[in-house]
Amino acid sequence: MLITQLQSIYPTLILSKPAEMSHPEDFQWYETPSNETIAISKEELTDKDEQLLSLFLSPLSLESHWGTDRERAWYHYLKEDVHELTIDAPLYYRFVFFSIADLPMNKDSFHEAFQSLFPERMPILFESDDQGFIIEEFFSDQQDMLSFDQMIDVLMSDFYTKIRFYISEISSNIHEAPSLYRWAEHNFRLAGKYQPSSVATYKDTMPFLYIDALPASHQKRIQQTVLHQVIEEPDLLQTVKTFLESGSNATLAAKKLFMHRNSLQYRVDKFIEKTGLDVKQFEGAVITYLALLSIGE
Repeated sequence: MLITQLQSIYPTLILSKPAEMSHPEDFQWYETPSNETIAISKEELTDKDEQLLSLFLSPLSLESHWGTDRERAWYHYLKEDVHELTIDAPLYYRFVFFSIADLPMNKDSFHEAFQSLFPERMPILFESDDQGFIIEEFFSDQQDMLSFDQMIDVLMSDFYTKIRFYISEISSNIHEAPSLYRWAEHNFRLAGKYQPSSVATYKDTMPFLYIDALPASHQKRIQQTVLHQVIEEPDLLQTVKTFLESGSNATLAAKKLFMHRNSLQYRVDKFIEKTGLDVKQFEGAVITYLALLSIGE
């Protein structure tokens, strides 16, 4: 009701968020009492209008809700609103996408807590309430890369929420940034779908690119062809999958599964006997692993 009434007075009013617009700086932003974000063109507002609206709406700072100048410059370049990055480019960069299961506090506070874990201020952009990406910038060859495995432990212990990261490859070519961003975004979606680990890289998602491109009927056929003798034995399948993901190291796989090495070796040999696929050899391992990935979690 309130928004409808305001729209009759300010025709440019829209219900949106800064990240959903190409030029959010052309609008004045407010939050309604029901926590909805609205924008009104600055050209339509006088000083008196702004004072009046501030009485019953909460003005929003564009910088806090739509990033710093550097974050906005990166965003417009990656979304191809502009053809060049309008700020000093780093020597190297990579994209780190993240998703948060349950945002434990308001987004601005979490943003600052997130930022404090970096030795230097990094561009961090939320694209929704629970997802976004970091541009990890390197301005010297001596700059250390961050360990996101350690960061995720800190965040999950401090905020009691589940977080996932996808880390792209590093690039020194700023002109390929938009295409690398789209590629990383696609891999991030795959990582979320198949969840290989809490911190995934392109190396982790590469096999899923092939699996995800297959029609469901072909995935089913692969399972029936390769695994039909053991498809009803989930414990056996999980054992072999862990064995392969451990580099065919029986000792390491047994530790991961909390079982004796001899028991694991027995299961692996049982799989080989039933399927005729020697997972201790490269060809059998590749065929088996792709078939196991097609089943999913």
